[in-house]
Amino acid sequence: MTSIRFDVAIADACSRAQVPYEDFVSTVMAGGYPCLPGVVPGSPRRFDDTDLALYIYGRLLAFGFGALRSGEYACRAHAGLRTEPQAKSISIALTPDGGKRVVIEQDLQRPAAAMLPERIHFDIAAIRQLLLRPAERTPAEPA
Repeated sequence: MTSIRFDVAIADACSRAQVPYEDFVSTVMAGGYPCLPGVVPGSPRRFDDTDLALYIYGRLLAFGFGALRSGEYACRAHAGLRTEPQAKSISIALTPDGGKRVVIEQDLQRPAAAMLPERIHFDIAAIRQLLLRPAERTPAEPA
């Protein structure tokens, strides 16, 4: 069982990242989003690589990926952002053998994933700006 504060923090992050709260909670409960951080009591919510990963999760759902696969790739992106905090972009690319991989790119002038024609590309700076905007609440979400 989670605390009310933790649930509200998750609902707020979902709202900002444009992810359906109930769907996200179901994915977490199914073990499909292992990179969800704990919330330290009394600490302010700040949007960082964890929230970027949540945004990526939501966009992958919108692109038609299943919830578990979206969680897997979002957590791979999260791990990549922790390793490469100066990343300019992240791509999920289809490899020549039919697999998919997460590509972290430092230089937007010569992206490594550009060599792979089938990819979903995420501009990290643009996502950060989006996440900094005030969230719009709907009546169905916890306050």
